[in-house]
Amino acid sequence: MAVKKTNETKKGKASEPERGPMDEGSVLAKNPIRALMLKDAMLQEIVDGLKAEQVPKEDMDEVLFLTAANAVLERIGLNLPEELACILKENLDDYLAITIINKEHEVDLLSLFRDEFLGSQGDSFEDEMELMKALTAFEDQWWDSAKDFLDGAIPNELMEKAKEKMDSVLQQDDDCGCEECDDENYWASRSYVIRDLWFSDIEKSMAKESMPSPQKRERLFISVTNALLDLVVNVMPDFMVEDMFQGLDHNLELALVNKENKVDVLQMFEAALAKFEDEWWNSAMKELGGVSPDQAMQAMGRKYGL
Repeated sequence: MAVKKTNETKKGKASEPERGPMDEGSVLAKNPIRALMLKDAMLQEIVDGLKAEQVPKEDMDEVLFLTAANAVLERIGLNLPEELACILKENLDDYLAITIINKEHEVDLLSLFRDEFLGSQGDSFEDEMELMKALTAFEDQWWDSAKDFLDGAIPNELMEKAKEKMDSVLQQDDDCGCEECDDENYWASRSYVIRDLWFSDIEKSMAKESMPSPQKRERLFISVTNALLDLVVNVMPDFMVEDMFQGLDHNLELALVNKENKVDVLQMFEAALAKFEDEWWNSAMKELGGVSPDQAMQAMGRKYGL
């Protein structure tokens, strides 16, 4: 079942009283800013790469959309701790699977689920616990039963088929099987799914406006990026969203500082840390009788015959 952002997930905030509730509206309000930051950090490099690959002009918009979706999803996902990344992938797959079913059958599964739940159970419950108990029981039955509006198919079975199809988008015989390759293939395959679901609509919308290619590319990049950022907010449990975007914001800030100053701040930090570490271990200290920690350790080793 795909309804991850229920009241049950929001109860997680009760265990974090010092932080207060997450304002989803404020997170969404900042996404256009994040989209602009991603554009400034990534767009020109993507466009230059596509030109170097000699992508035909007539295919440029679609390939740019696909490449941008892949790059943005990968940046979001690879910036997350493993636990959060797994939750994002699971919820994103549920969302995409439902969207695929909705498009193929011209329905809205979540609206139908909500309407049938209210029609069957009503909307009056003594407390949240009673609501969640009724919702869980109805949810299990609803998603595992055949539906006339799906031509007799079972929603959960259709979702599994949709997920299998997503997993098979990229089949690489020479896949090394490493975790990094699995991550790259995951984000790339979901980018193809997202392209198939939404690119044509965005293309039609932009076709109504006449604009130069550079401006059109910027508009296309901003559109897909902002949509993906909003999508991530909608599929992640509320209590995880703030931490997730805090990490992404720091990543974008660092990327833009590096680009503007033509440096690698992390590399500079690691070099400075290595230099400090080397100097510290080889500096004489009065606490050690005027010798360095490294010398003191070597002397201790000799004492014991190491």
